Amino acid sequence: MIDRSISSADRAPSRRSADAPVPAACIAAGAVLHAREDGSIFVAHYGSVAAEIAVCLKSVGLVDHSDYGVHELRGDRARLDRALIARLGDPPPAIGGARRLRNVWYLRLEPRRILLVGPHEALASEPTIGRDRDRAELQRSDAGTSTTVVGIVGPRAPRLVTAVGLPDRLAIGAIATDPGDPGVVAILRESQRRYLALISRDRGDAFWARLVEAGKPLGAAFVGGDALTLLNASADAAG
Repeated sequence: MIDRSISSADRAPSRRSADAPVPAACIAAGAVLHAREDGSIFVAHYGSVAAEIAVCLKSVGLVDHSDYGVHELRGDRARLDRALIARLGDPPPAIGGARRLRNVWYLRLEPRRILLVGPHEALASEPTIGRDRDRAELQRSDAGTSTTVVGIVGPRAPRLVTAVGLPDRLAIGAIATDPGDPGVVAILRESQRRYLALISRDRGDAFWARLVEAGKPLGAAFVGGDALTLLNASADAAG
């Protein structure tokens, strides 16, 4: 059983409990889990953080983002635009575009709908969007219970995205959907070598199976949060 009071920074890891939201494919691959102080569960590693970093630098890593939440914001387009301008600056994200602020991505899927995607702690600390009446009229809901977030990281990430039939020719910060698969909520290109896929929870296992199979010729491997944290720290230090 996972001890939800432990911190991933200084306590021992645990295997999956019955209520941990980690995909079966990750568990089968040997995922070692941690519980954060806020109770959220995430994959720490798969046995060798160094090997997982190497995968992200040389081929492509598959990342379960159970540590991410997804919030949906809906409302009148003009009100939503004003709220986004107040938060992100003018102009607001265009339809099919995304912008990042303090580790939270704002994905503009439709004129009257956006998704906020990021670590649970970042979403929890995010101020309420909108001012005065706009704030009251905008409807915010938790979409995380129905959405699986998957990261695809590495120099071969675009090739893997293509191999599973998703749009790969995206500009950085652009989003798309898969007309052939309604289970794909959105695919976001975070950077040259990183994508985020938002998948309906009931289609999550099938999507993971597609990724694993398509990734075999590309040297794809599962990667945990510890490796990703170190990669992010190295990128920040270099930049």
